[in-house]
Amino acid sequence: MPIVETETNKQDSLAISDVLENRYFKGICEGDVALLSTVYHPGTLFLGDVKGQPYAKDLPQYLDGVKNRQSPKASGKPFKGEILSIRVVNSIAIAEVKVVMYDFVYQEFLSFHKIDGKWLLVNKMISDTAGRHTSENSSDNPGPEHKTNVVAYMEILPAFQKEMKEALVAMAAESNREPGCVQFVVNTRNDSPLSVVIYEEYKNDAAFEVHRTSAHARKFFEFVKGKIVNDKIDVVLLTTVNSSN
Repeated sequence: MPIVETETNKQDSLAISDVLENRYFKGICEGDVALLSTVYHPGTLFLGDVKGQPYAKDLPQYLDGVKNRQSPKASGKPFKGEILSIRVVNSIAIAEVKVVMYDFVYQEFLSFHKIDGKWLLVNKMISDTAGRHTSENSSDNPGPEHKTNVVAYMEILPAFQKEMKEALVAMAAESNREPGCVQFVVNTRNDSPLSVVIYEEYKNDAAFEVHRTSAHARKFFEFVKGKIVNDKIDVVLLTTVNSSN
Protein backbone atom coordinates (compact mmCIF):
# COMPACT_ATOMS: atom_id res chain seq x y z
CA MET A 1 0.00 0.00 0.00
CA PRO A 2 1.58 3.31 -1.05
CA ILE A 3 2.23 5.99 1.55
CA VAL A 4 0.13 9.11 1.00
CA GLU A 5 2.06 12.33 1.46
CA THR A 6 0.21 14.52 3.95
CA GLU A 7 0.69 18.19 4.74
CA THR A 8 2.49 17.12 7.93
CA ASN A 9 4.87 14.96 5.92
CA LYS A 10 5.56 17.89 3.62
CA GLN A 11 6.41 20.11 6.58
CA ASP A 12 8.64 17.41 8.05
CA SER A 13 10.41 16.98 4.71
CA LEU A 14 11.08 20.72 4.63
CA ALA A 15 12.41 20.57 8.20
CA ILE A 16 14.79 17.73 7.29
CA SER A 17 15.88 19.62 4.16
CA ASP A 18 16.72 22.59 6.37
CA VAL A 19 18.82 20.38 8.67
CA LEU A 20 20.69 18.96 5.68
CA GLU A 21 21.27 22.21 3.80
CA ASN A 22 22.02 24.58 6.68
CA ARG A 23 23.70 22.33 9.21
CA TYR A 24 24.77 18.98 7.73
CA PHE A 25 26.34 20.08 4.43
CA LYS A 26 27.55 23.38 5.90
CA GLY A 27 29.12 21.67 8.93
CA ILE A 28 30.96 19.14 6.76
CA CYS A 29 32.20 21.76 4.30
CA GLU A 30 33.48 24.11 7.00
CA GLY A 31 34.63 21.45 9.45
CA ASP A 32 32.30 22.95 12.07
CA VAL A 33 32.10 20.30 14.80
CA ALA A 34 29.78 22.37 17.00
CA LEU A 35 27.28 22.77 14.17
CA LEU A 36 27.47 19.08 13.20
CA SER A 37 26.89 18.07 16.82
CA THR A 38 23.40 19.59 16.61
CA VAL A 39 22.53 17.26 13.72
CA TYR A 40 23.27 13.88 15.29
CA HIS A 41 21.77 11.73 18.02
CA PRO A 42 24.52 10.76 20.55
CA GLY A 43 24.20 7.10 19.57
CA THR A 44 24.58 7.62 15.82
CA LEU A 45 26.64 4.98 14.01
CA PHE A 46 28.55 5.55 10.75
CA LEU A 47 28.91 2.46 8.55
CA GLY A 48 29.80 1.69 4.96
CA ASP A 49 32.85 1.66 2.73
CA VAL A 50 35.48 4.20 1.62
CA LYS A 51 37.78 3.46 -1.35
CA GLY A 52 36.69 -0.16 -1.08
CA GLN A 53 37.65 -0.41 2.60
CA PRO A 54 35.15 -1.06 5.43
CA TYR A 55 34.19 2.07 7.35
CA ALA A 56 32.79 1.99 10.89
CA LYS A 57 32.74 4.76 13.50
CA ASP A 58 30.69 6.04 16.38
CA LEU A 59 29.84 9.73 16.82
CA PRO A 60 32.88 10.75 18.97
CA GLN A 61 35.25 9.10 16.48
CA TYR A 62 33.55 10.81 13.55
CA LEU A 63 33.55 14.28 15.13
CA ASP A 64 37.19 13.87 16.17
CA GLY A 65 38.01 13.07 12.55
CA VAL A 66 36.24 16.22 11.35
CA LYS A 67 38.01 18.30 14.00
CA ASN A 68 41.49 17.12 13.05
CA ARG A 69 41.28 17.15 9.26
CA GLN A 70 41.56 20.10 6.90
CA SER A 71 38.03 21.13 5.98
CA PRO A 72 36.97 21.03 2.33
CA LYS A 73 36.45 24.81 2.49
CA ALA A 74 39.97 25.42 3.82
CA SER A 75 41.48 23.03 1.27
CA GLY A 76 40.07 25.01 -1.63
CA LYS A 77 38.84 21.79 -3.25
CA PRO A 78 35.29 21.56 -4.67
CA PHE A 79 32.50 20.60 -2.28
CA LYS A 80 28.90 19.79 -3.15
CA GLY A 81 26.05 18.44 -1.08
CA GLU A 82 22.90 17.34 -2.88
CA ILE A 83 19.60 16.01 -1.51
CA LEU A 84 18.35 13.23 -3.78
CA SER A 85 15.23 12.21 -1.86
CA ILE A 86 13.48 12.37 1.51
CA ARG A 87 10.78 9.94 2.65
CA VAL A 88 8.90 10.55 5.89
CA VAL A 89 6.69 8.09 7.79
CA ASN A 90 5.32 9.53 11.04
CA SER A 91 8.38 10.06 13.30
CA ILE A 92 10.95 8.35 11.08
CA ALA A 93 12.53 9.34 7.78
CA ILE A 94 15.17 8.34 5.27
CA ALA A 95 17.15 10.86 3.24
CA GLU A 96 19.37 9.92 0.32
CA VAL A 97 22.11 12.46 -0.35
CA LYS A 98 25.25 12.80 -2.42
CA VAL A 99 28.37 14.51 -1.07
CA VAL A 100 31.35 15.34 -3.26
CA MET A 101 34.47 16.33 -1.29
CA TYR A 102 38.24 15.92 -1.69
CA ASP A 103 38.60 12.85 -3.95
CA PHE A 104 35.42 11.19 -2.66
CA VAL A 105 31.91 10.87 -4.05
CA TYR A 106 29.75 9.68 -1.18
CA GLN A 107 26.34 8.14 -1.72
CA GLU A 108 24.63 8.30 1.66
CA PHE A 109 21.47 6.95 3.27
CA LEU A 110 20.66 8.96 6.39
CA SER A 111 18.11 7.73 8.94
CA PHE A 112 16.27 10.41 10.91
CA HIS A 113 14.04 10.20 13.98
CA LYS A 114 11.87 13.00 15.33
CA ILE A 115 12.64 13.37 19.03
CA ASP A 116 11.03 16.10 21.16
CA GLY A 117 9.97 17.87 17.99
CA LYS A 118 13.44 17.87 16.41
CA TRP A 119 14.67 15.75 13.53
CA LEU A 120 17.95 14.06 14.51
CA LEU A 121 20.20 11.92 12.34
CA VAL A 122 20.41 8.50 14.06
CA ASN A 123 22.25 6.36 11.50
CA LYS A 124 24.52 7.13 8.54
CA MET A 125 25.31 4.63 5.79
CA ILE A 126 27.89 5.72 3.21
CA SER A 127 29.56 4.30 0.14
CA ASP A 128 32.34 6.04 -1.75
CA THR A 129 31.49 5.67 -5.46
CA ALA A 130 34.40 7.73 -6.81
CA GLY A 131 36.47 4.65 -7.66
CA ARG A 132 33.54 3.03 -9.46
CA HIS A 133 32.94 6.07 -11.64
CA THR A 134 36.65 6.39 -12.35
CA SER A 135 36.94 2.76 -13.47
CA GLU A 136 33.82 3.03 -15.63
CA ASN A 137 34.93 6.21 -17.38
CA SER A 138 38.69 5.78 -17.57
CA SER A 139 40.77 4.33 -20.37
CA ASP A 140 42.41 0.91 -20.22
CA ASN A 141 45.54 2.59 -18.88
CA PRO A 142 44.43 4.96 -16.12
CA GLY A 143 46.90 7.38 -14.58
CA PRO A 144 48.43 6.87 -11.14
CA GLU A 145 46.21 7.38 -8.10
CA HIS A 146 46.77 10.60 -6.20
CA LYS A 147 48.88 10.00 -3.10
CA THR A 148 48.58 11.84 0.19
CA ASN A 149 51.84 13.16 1.65
CA VAL A 150 52.10 14.54 5.17
CA VAL A 151 54.78 16.01 7.42
CA ALA A 152 54.15 16.14 11.18
CA TYR A 153 56.21 18.09 13.72
CA MET A 154 56.37 17.86 17.50
CA GLU A 155 58.77 18.90 20.24
CA ILE A 156 59.46 16.34 22.99
CA LEU A 157 59.74 17.56 26.58
CA PRO A 158 63.23 16.60 27.90
CA ALA A 159 61.92 14.46 30.77
CA PHE A 160 60.10 12.16 28.34
CA GLN A 161 62.72 11.73 25.62
CA LYS A 162 63.28 7.98 26.06
CA GLU A 163 59.65 6.88 26.34
CA MET A 164 58.52 9.18 23.54
CA LYS A 165 61.12 7.81 21.14
CA GLU A 166 60.09 4.25 22.04
CA ALA A 167 56.46 5.18 21.37
CA LEU A 168 57.39 6.77 18.04
CA VAL A 169 59.25 3.65 16.94
CA ALA A 170 56.22 1.53 17.84
CA MET A 171 53.89 3.96 16.04
CA ALA A 172 56.02 3.78 12.90
CA ALA A 173 56.01 -0.04 12.97
CA GLU A 174 52.21 -0.18 13.32
CA SER A 175 51.65 2.48 10.65
CA ASN A 176 53.93 0.84 8.10
CA ARG A 177 51.83 -2.33 8.42
CA GLU A 178 48.71 -0.49 7.23
CA PRO A 179 47.75 -1.57 3.67
CA GLY A 180 47.33 2.06 2.59
CA CYS A 181 50.56 3.38 4.11
CA VAL A 182 53.46 3.70 1.65
CA GLN A 183 55.91 4.89 4.30
CA PHE A 184 55.95 6.34 7.79
CA VAL A 185 59.41 7.59 8.76
CA VAL A 186 60.30 9.20 12.10
CA ASN A 187 63.23 11.64 12.12
CA THR A 188 64.79 14.08 14.56
CA ARG A 189 66.61 17.24 13.58
CA ASN A 190 70.40 16.99 13.63
CA ASP A 191 70.70 20.21 15.62
CA SER A 192 67.81 19.42 17.98
CA PRO A 193 67.28 15.76 19.01
CA LEU A 194 64.01 16.64 20.77
CA SER A 195 62.50 18.06 17.56
CA VAL A 196 60.64 15.27 15.76
CA VAL A 197 59.85 15.38 12.04
CA ILE A 198 57.67 12.57 10.65
CA TYR A 199 57.27 12.03 6.92
CA GLU A 200 54.16 10.06 5.95
CA GLU A 201 52.98 8.87 2.55
CA TYR A 202 49.64 7.16 1.87
CA LYS A 203 48.07 5.67 -1.24
CA ASN A 204 45.21 8.18 -1.10
CA ASP A 205 43.19 10.45 1.20
CA ALA A 206 41.08 7.52 2.38
CA ALA A 207 44.19 5.60 3.47
CA PHE A 208 45.32 8.65 5.46
CA GLU A 209 41.89 8.86 7.10
CA VAL A 210 42.08 5.16 8.01
CA HIS A 211 45.51 5.74 9.56
CA ARG A 212 44.54 8.86 11.48
CA THR A 213 41.52 7.20 13.07
CA SER A 214 43.16 3.82 13.68
CA ALA A 215 43.37 2.34 17.18
CA HIS A 216 47.17 2.69 17.33
CA ALA A 217 47.04 6.34 16.20
CA ARG A 218 44.36 7.22 18.78
CA LYS A 219 46.42 5.43 21.45
CA PHE A 220 49.52 7.40 20.46
CA PHE A 221 47.67 10.74 20.53
CA GLU A 222 46.53 9.98 24.08
CA PHE A 223 50.00 8.83 25.13
CA VAL A 224 51.78 12.03 24.03
CA LYS A 225 49.60 14.32 26.15
CA GLY A 226 51.83 16.06 28.67
CA LYS A 227 54.97 14.76 26.97
CA ILE A 228 55.32 17.22 24.09
CA VAL A 229 55.46 21.01 24.05
CA ASN A 230 51.97 22.53 24.28
CA ASP A 231 50.50 19.06 23.58
CA LYS A 232 50.77 20.11 19.96
CA ILE A 233 51.45 18.12 16.79
CA ASP A 234 51.69 20.33 13.71
CA VAL A 235 50.50 18.50 10.57
CA VAL A 236 51.24 19.83 7.09
CA LEU A 237 49.65 18.33 3.94
CA LEU A 238 51.96 18.41 0.92
CA THR A 239 51.37 18.73 -2.81
CA THR A 240 53.94 17.39 -5.26
CA VAL A 241 55.25 20.09 -7.60
CA ASN A 242 55.19 19.16 -11.27
CA SER A 243 54.75 20.82 -14.63
CA SER A 244 50.95 20.81 -14.36
CA ASN A 245 50.85 22.69 -11.02
